Amino acid sequence: MKNIYLDNSATTQVDPEVAKIMMEYMVEKYGNPSSIHLYGQQAKYALDDAREKVAKVINAGIKNIFFTSGGTEADNWAVRGVIEMNIRKNIKANIIISQFEHSAVFETCKMLEKKYPELISVTYLQPDNKGYILPEQIENAVTSDTKLVSIMHVNNEIGTINDIASIGKLCRDKGIIFHTDAVQSYTKVPIDVKAMNIDILSAAAHKIYGPKGVGMLYLRSKVEIYPLLFGGHQESGLRNGTENLPGIIGFGKAAEIAQNSINSDMPRIGELKKKLYELISNGVDKIVVNGDINKGYKGILNISFEGVEGESLLLALDLDGVCVSTGSACSAGSVKPSRTLLAIGVGEEMAQSSIRFSIGKFNTMEDIEFTAESVIKSVERLRSMSWM
Repeated sequence: MKNIYLDNSATTQVDPEVAKIMMEYMVEKYGNPSSIHLYGQQAKYALDDAREKVAKVINAGIKNIFFTSGGTEADNWAVRGVIEMNIRKNIKANIIISQFEHSAVFETCKMLEKKYPELISVTYLQPDNKGYILPEQIENAVTSDTKLVSIMHVNNEIGTINDIASIGKLCRDKGIIFHTDAVQSYTKVPIDVKAMNIDILSAAAHKIYGPKGVGMLYLRSKVEIYPLLFGGHQESGLRNGTENLPGIIGFGKAAEIAQNSINSDMPRIGELKKKLYELISNGVDKIVVNGDINKGYKGILNISFEGVEGESLLLALDLDGVCVSTGSACSAGSVKPSRTLLAIGVGEEMAQSSIRFSIGKFNTMEDIEFTAESVIKSVERLRSMSWM
């Protein structure tokens, strides 16, 4: 039985070219970039080269890229790093985020709010029914204490693409630091940190066919942020510790490949998504698409199936060799409905009936056709069982 992987928003298969160059820097060119001998300087050159490749995707300078252990660390650092600068000066700080931010941002804000109730307040904006946060919502929420706005670019569950350029301009005009979680959009949706007035941006390698355990934070010059780690001089003294060289090299290679193929990969992925929806909607009634199917990210299709428990459908598809998700990977194992779906107004029952199909560059039309057949068959069987 062939296995079909349609959970690319959770993680992606490492591109063979990426794996090949990573192996080279694990086995042959394994020096520490901080060492001054041949092996060390070889590693330092490769590190700088990877930094340049990662920066190029978003029109950033190499001095503005700081490598991390992944998107979660980058998101935590973005929020805590900015707010810590205010806490240490005993300055009140208001943070504006959406109700459906990734848990790395959402839970960090909740923690800060609880830990520093007299200094930190958080404003949680509700998206509209397709998942958009409008610039005017932010403008209306801004107070004299607002120090940080954090709005994700592409939502990881429903694929909504927020207008971060307009949000960025609003924040820049008001002198407020703007952070965007671009983990799902980096290399897939055009980003220009200068044109979009982005101050801080998070991304991760394993979402773009690179390795797990490596990510990055873009930090605009002149934006002050408290160091993440202490004890060394790496990453300009802001994120100390010996760099994960093979992972960073892999990240750079993955970014380079993705940038060079975006004009061919994304239209094809969009066609696969369109076909999957067409086949499912023709074969299954009483379904609802969550998000904006026409203007959303081309690789994510989130559908609620009335009368079907999402987890039961996921397991049925898994038995057919089709791997999907009932929401974000970070909420796996939770019996609670998706926070994202509740935020856009989906009822609890329909929220728990949702499946996220996330398509990647290695998927084929045959994958899509088989998946649709499996969905149609499984929904029919599950509904017949629940309605008996």
